[in-house]
Amino acid sequence: MFADPTADFVYARLQRGTDETPTCYPPKELDHWAGRLKSYADGGVPEDLPLIAKDQRAQKTPREVFAFFISGGKVNAPRGARELQTRIG
Repeated sequence: MFADPTADFVYARLQRGTDETPTCYPPKELDHWAGRLKSYADGGVPEDLPLIAKDQRAQKTPREVFAFFISGGKVNAPRGARELQTRIG
């Protein structure tokens, strides 16, 4: 996984959720993803994700962000997506 933005949009595939968690990801992890996605939308790059090109953090280019939940049997992915939307606002 790398977090470098390479276009005027970000497409994030959230693949580490579980069917055992009612919201696919635990609440704390949903909070982290909400912050990361907001950072991308505002033109930044999340501080806690690895980058290939270190100069990416200096550039500020607002962009559209698309996040897709895909994990295991996908049982709770829709609920997780709704919960993430709530956190983003």
